[in-house]
Amino acid sequence: MRDKQGVYSAAKAAICISLLTVLSYIVIPLPPSGLSLMTVMVSLMGLILTPMQGGLAMAAYLIMGLIGLPVFQGGTGGAGKLFGVTGGYYFGFLIAVVLISLLKGKACSFRRYAAVTVFVGIPIEHLCAVSMMCLHNGFDIKGAFVSISLPFIVGDIVKAVIAAFLGVAVNRAMMKNKI
Repeated sequence: MRDKQGVYSAAKAAICISLLTVLSYIVIPLPPSGLSLMTVMVSLMGLILTPMQGGLAMAAYLIMGLIGLPVFQGGTGGAGKLFGVTGGYYFGFLIAVVLISLLKGKACSFRRYAAVTVFVGIPIEHLCAVSMMCLHNGFDIKGAFVSISLPFIVGDIVKAVIAAFLGVAVNRAMMKNKI
């Protein structure tokens, strides 16, 4: 039984990494980072994986991108992208997945899921993005916030709510099938 659980866990993590990669290719170009559906998958990963699974899956994704595989937004990869102007989002994804998973609770609750993704996930992702922008470009906090965070907040809230809806559906299906 334990081996079966390990296989399910690895398969869930691999599917999440694959979906995150696919969604990273769908980009609406908006300066400086573009608009993608990656944040839906990041939130969903936190909602359907355990903190350890989510953290390891996101770390694997970041390592894949770091070594140059085209898994980052727009099919890019490499250290320049990870540590570049918008790289803070990627580090925020790692922290957000773990915190969302830790705080989601045991029951499938749309309200709880939406609250955690909106009030924990999004702020963590944006805080890391703003911090990287300040470090990378020498922006002050206000300038970085206005350029890399503010234009995306409403869209990210919508995407977090979508992820909460999907998280409830996926978790209920997995419970029903005892996965």
